[in-house]
Amino acid sequence: MIKLKETKKQKLADEELYENIKKNIRQTERMMKEYINETTEYKNQLEQKLLKLSKNPDQSKEFKLKLQLEQFDYKEKQIINKFVNKIVAYEKQLVELENKLGVKEKISALRSEYNEEQIKKDELSLEAKNYLKKTQNKGYIYLVLAGLICTIAFDYFLTPSKVLPPGLGAVGKIFAQYIFPPLNDSNINNANLMYYVFYIVNNIPLIIFSWIMVGRRFTINTLIFMVCQTAFHIIINGIGDYHGIPVINSTDFHFLQNLNDIDKSSVRDLWIFFFGLIGAILNGIGYCFLYIGDACPGGTDFVNNYISRTKKKPVGNVSILVNTLVMLITWAMSYAVKTPTPNPDFITFYFSAPFFAAFMVIIVCGIVSNKIFPKYRNTTLMVITSNPQVIIDRLRENGYRNNTIWKVSKNLNNEFSDNNYIVMITISLISFKRVRETILLADPDAIIRAQTTYKTYQMPHKIKD
Repeated sequence: MIKLKETKKQKLADEELYENIKKNIRQTERMMKEYINETTEYKNQLEQKLLKLSKNPDQSKEFKLKLQLEQFDYKEKQIINKFVNKIVAYEKQLVELENKLGVKEKISALRSEYNEEQIKKDELSLEAKNYLKKTQNKGYIYLVLAGLICTIAFDYFLTPSKVLPPGLGAVGKIFAQYIFPPLNDSNINNANLMYYVFYIVNNIPLIIFSWIMVGRRFTINTLIFMVCQTAFHIIINGIGDYHGIPVINSTDFHFLQNLNDIDKSSVRDLWIFFFGLIGAILNGIGYCFLYIGDACPGGTDFVNNYISRTKKKPVGNVSILVNTLVMLITWAMSYAVKTPTPNPDFITFYFSAPFFAAFMVIIVCGIVSNKIFPKYRNTTLMVITSNPQVIIDRLRENGYRNNTIWKVSKNLNNEFSDNNYIVMITISLISFKRVRETILLADPDAIIRAQTTYKTYQMPHKIKD
């Protein structure tokens, strides 16, 4: 009798558990459907944005949207897989109870439609896209770092030695000195601040030129650099009642030597060359970070980069030519501004140490830029893919036609494969980032290998579309 009561009690508990499990399954299914509906609506919004881009193509925006969409798809599959696995776990308990209770109309167990192999494949595709996203974030770090380096070069080396910075910055410095003449320790901080103000104002026409002729991303990145450089100057040296960081601001701190304390002109001239050399090297390094981050220092460098890209010439060489011409003009302006009275000693002023040091700054900046970041060094890409025609078509749409294709019998794991191909293309280093995006947009599973190519030769011929 006692055993019978215990059996009935256990059966009631099992039946109650059975109903609770069915309730949990329905609740989990309902939550999964609600999640799918929400994600579907969000994905539709992203797809509509991609559809709008087809009318006004922008590869950078397309890449970001597709990356966002793929990341969301991957996350959605993971969450749905968790829901399904949870339901399957409930189903296993349900099947055990159905067998135990002898239920005739059994509920069939669900099976996950997202297996481990599919999720692993999604992870590999997403890994390639995430790599590019990380490189874009690194680009912003390079812009901030370049802003700090160029601020140090200008405030601590070029300004104390009265050496004009390269390009349009020289014009900004002349205007700053005109408002705060003559330049000395008491007003050097104000003159430096006004330099940044005039530099940005003078850049407005060239910013418009760069936006139209060079590219939006390039222009925006350059503006970010300009803002960072101005912000670093204000933080370090101050503005108004804020006098900057004590001890290390450019008014209190002098690198090795305060040039104003040197009476002997020959010794002072040597220090001017030394300061100019250090400032030039720092500027060159800062400019390289800018080029890596797809930006430039602004000013005449907008024009320099446009000429460099269209003529396929190293930007350092173009900068030396253009900035030398600008420097000659601004040095004459500097003489007129500093001496409104008739020229007392034109030759001495015009061919002084700061004049030749300014030449040195331009040349050293150009050389350092070319050495650290040789933008037009040839690079050959070996693209391993199972969709070669899609990649070739996408490359041709973006103007890259010099590609070669052949079939390979083995993949990277030395395993035999029937559908692997290698697409080879030779490009300039400056084009690598854009070509890489183009390839991974066409085939997210493609593998890209790059190697330096010193020279390329070809017979002249007409390119057929």
